[in-house]
Amino acid sequence: MSDLRFLNDVVKPWDELNVLLTERLALQPDLSDITRLAGSLAVAIRHQIDAAGISDIQANVESNDHRIISDTADFWKHGPLRKPERNNKLSTESFFEYAPGKGFSFIRNALFIEHSTIGKHDFLVTSLAAIEYWIRKRKISTNWSGSVRENTPEFHPVAFLHFDPKRCISMNQTRLGFFSKRIDGLWERADPPEVRFEVR
Repeated sequence: MSDLRFLNDVVKPWDELNVLLTERLALQPDLSDITRLAGSLAVAIRHQIDAAGISDIQANVESNDHRIISDTADFWKHGPLRKPERNNKLSTESFFEYAPGKGFSFIRNALFIEHSTIGKHDFLVTSLAAIEYWIRKRKISTNWSGSVRENTPEFHPVAFLHFDPKRCISMNQTRLGFFSKRIDGLWERADPPEVRFEVR
């Protein structure tokens, strides 16, 4: 696999997913364009072992992030795996900042890998680390660097999302997460005294 093929099949889809997750979309947690695109991306990352000519075992030892993405890809392709400790699922959660007196600001949609033994991991963060591992491992020539995008704060009295059937063919539930920003700039989970939420 050439460097350009890697950029086309792995890096570009990661960037596109990163942008899509910043759209104010109401998503069925387990079934949407987000989960479909992430599953395909996980498969593309997982098959870098073929391009590099190394074993699963070597890649998994050298990069725990690749190991998680590899399990994600295999479960996405095949469903429940022979080793149940490798099973996992993808799910989305809509992140909002809550600020007393200001209301709610949409941060981004997050996509999680819920792994049966390794725990819960942010797909964008984990896949980015796996991509960076392969860029180093395969000595791919690129000046690309990824970072998880967040929206500029824009507060409203109501936390709201938009349902788009082109992005999510069916929805009967969605997950919300509320956060406040600490003094050091990091997010921490928040528990608003009251939540007003709409799907528009």
